[in-house]
Amino acid sequence: MKKKLNYRKALVVLLLFITQSVSAQHVTLSNNLLYDAMLTPNLNIGYAPDSTTHWSYGFTAGFACWPSGNFTKRKLRHLLLSPEVRYWTDSLKVGHFFGANFIYSHFNAGYTNLLLYKGVKDERRQGDLIALGVFYGYSWQLGHRWTMEAQVGAAVGYAWYDRFDLDEHGDYWLSLGSGKSAFVLPQLGLNFVYHFSAFSKKPDTSKSYGILKSSDIERK
Repeated sequence: MKKKLNYRKALVVLLLFITQSVSAQHVTLSNNLLYDAMLTPNLNIGYAPDSTTHWSYGFTAGFACWPSGNFTKRKLRHLLLSPEVRYWTDSLKVGHFFGANFIYSHFNAGYTNLLLYKGVKDERRQGDLIALGVFYGYSWQLGHRWTMEAQVGAAVGYAWYDRFDLDEHGDYWLSLGSGKSAFVLPQLGLNFVYHFSAFSKKPDTSKSYGILKSSDIERK
């Protein structure tokens, strides 16, 4: 009986500890509207051990799965995975921040003039890329749990891929060999962010500096 009580007490203490640690953490979900404009649904999960630290960590995933036809000539399909770290100069939610990220992408792109897929105007390339990037951004408060972020940066990376061209009848892909290339990739973001922990109310600093409010004067 005593052993059962001890187990229950230990379980209660453990649950209280987990609840306290989770409540002290800062977690966000965000969406990059510029990626959406490029038909790439995406989601970023942000995390910080507590709301007082200047450091936060995040992970972005994006996936463009169209066009889906195997013999569709123009393609922009890709999977994007990107962990990141940020340093906030003031607080975790608003103000300036600087960051660095690692980028991995598996892509299948061809016959497009987009800058991000330079070199695939007259062929299709399917392969992988990795890159290291840095960025700067600023965050504005929109509500108790919402912020908007704008960020800009660049990444330097390396890609390896197989090259293809569609035969004249459009029945099958002709192999053009393989290739490798280094590249510089611009990074732009307009992020709509939800914070699981609400913004705290601004502290009343008037008393700490000995400033009298009009209501205090009337009482006197």
